[in-house]
Amino acid sequence: MIGSQENIISNVSLDKLEVLRYLGHNGQEIDSDLNLRINECIKETKNEIDTKYIYEIYDIKNDLDLNTIEFKNTNLILKSKDVSELLKDCDKCVLMCATLGFNIEKNIRRYSYNDLTKGIIVDACATTSIEEICDLIQDNILQQMSKEGKSLTMRYSPGYGDLDISANKDILQVLDAHKRIGVTVTNTGIMIPRKSVVALIGITNKKIAKVKRTCENCSNRFNCEYRRKADGCGSKTIYTR
Repeated sequence: MIGSQENIISNVSLDKLEVLRYLGHNGQEIDSDLNLRINECIKETKNEIDTKYIYEIYDIKNDLDLNTIEFKNTNLILKSKDVSELLKDCDKCVLMCATLGFNIEKNIRRYSYNDLTKGIIVDACATTSIEEICDLIQDNILQQMSKEGKSLTMRYSPGYGDLDISANKDILQVLDAHKRIGVTVTNTGIMIPRKSVVALIGITNKKIAKVKRTCENCSNRFNCEYRRKADGCGSKTIYTR
């Protein structure tokens, strides 16, 4: 399924607290000038992003002994103990890709030369946007699956845990993302446009609760630069048993 920005972008709040988190804010006071610049950058980011996304649902065969996940009717086989464990109760899996497009990326690059502070703030706004958009896509999928009595696992992306970032390339090929929404990938797994996300989500018949994300239920808890002492990396939610 291919989606455009109309039904997603209208729901993007671009949470200022999340922007501040990506800027490394630790609760210190923000002066009025910086606060104004952040508000302006949030508004600009909302106007400049060109959101596109795609997702498909595949039947899977999960070998828990070999830690391999085969996506049926494709040539995609992922090898990951973390993902195999995540999908252990799943017979289907969502592969998805979302992007903000090139406009916002060009702005960030331009500001890095003539207004570094603004470039850093817009970059944080864009990162917040793509995460919010992925959350909205996942919530839309959950609404559909709930009608069939199914639940979703947490969202998982290449580069987390033991799933190598190079898996981005294989997933994008299966989705034909370059042709369908204009997302491609370098040989090292970095996506172009840069503000793009590839992820997978398991679909299961088991009941999974939606809870607040904390450091303790995140596979990246030992390496995350945004880790907080108590509440984890922010207000995002995950799906857990």
